[in-house]
Amino acid sequence: MFLARRSVASTRLLLRNQQPRRLGSHAAHAEPVNEGVGRSFYVTIGSIASGLVLYRLSQSDSPSWITNLIEKWTPSEQLFEHRNAIHTVAMEKAANDRHLFGSQGPREFFDLKQQEVSFHPGPPYNNIAGGAPDLSHVRAHYEQEHKTKEEARVLRAKDGKAVSLYD
Repeated sequence: MFLARRSVASTRLLLRNQQPRRLGSHAAHAEPVNEGVGRSFYVTIGSIASGLVLYRLSQSDSPSWITNLIEKWTPSEQLFEHRNAIHTVAMEKAANDRHLFGSQGPREFFDLKQQEVSFHPGPPYNNIAGGAPDLSHVRAHYEQEHKTKEEARVLRAKDGKAVSLYD
């Protein structure tokens, strides 16, 4: 309770010692000031004048120094023709390779990568050496199945019963 009374007393002193609020609108207004043209006016007039001078210089028969500078740093047409020729040759080679690979027949069989992972869903940890079965007969079975399907497809295509994209 004592602390609360002490804070109220110090707050009263602060409020009593505050300066009254002074507003500038109650005083007499300042006299009007003559404002001259600023820096932006002179910059605008100067840019218009320099633009007119540059326009008059560009109207002469000889090319201006700006035109000479642009022509100096612009690459020649021969450089663009050379780049385009190289690009055209590269694109034709890529198209030729694409047609070459697209016209190849399908693979003889699907190569099974990591047969152990495909046929054994268990984790491969703590396996005994030689504990995994030999899966070469499973691989041979699927290769033979794919080969028979491919032969049947080729026979259908030769008989005219099916249209193949590869032939």
